Amino acid sequence: MKRSIVISIKPEFADLIFSGEKSVELRRAIPKDVPSSTEIYIYASSPIQSIVGKAEIKRVEAHPLNKLWEKIGDKAGISVDYFNKYFDGKEVGYGLVLNNVKKFSSPFHLRSLKKHFNFHPPQSYMYTTPDLLSYLS
Repeated sequence: MKRSIVISIKPEFADLIFSGEKSVELRRAIPKDVPSSTEIYIYASSPIQSIVGKAEIKRVEAHPLNKLWEKIGDKAGISVDYFNKYFDGKEVGYGLVLNNVKKFSSPFHLRSLKKHFNFHPPQSYMYTTPDLLSYLS
């Protein structure tokens, strides 16, 4: 069975993803098994607090930081200073190259997700449960 994940993103970065200005989501850590075509659900953190859309991972770029910035920095929607602060203390970083991005017309708010699925927003990522996946589909 193919697994999907939920990732937490600051609302301003989620907006950049949906506008097409950001096609790579940077991560300090990722699940061990994130094959190409893994579906990700985008949880926009406070003040939005909703699952606002989804995308597909086209591929994962895993590189030492200078190479990662060289390869995907122009697609990450951030400055090199922000990149360096975000990855402070890390040797390697990950870039989730996204495609098939879709913004939901009606976001799934945290209140409803908590009520129906005991959902707690992930710090970084979490796997979807079959019930949650069915609800989001």
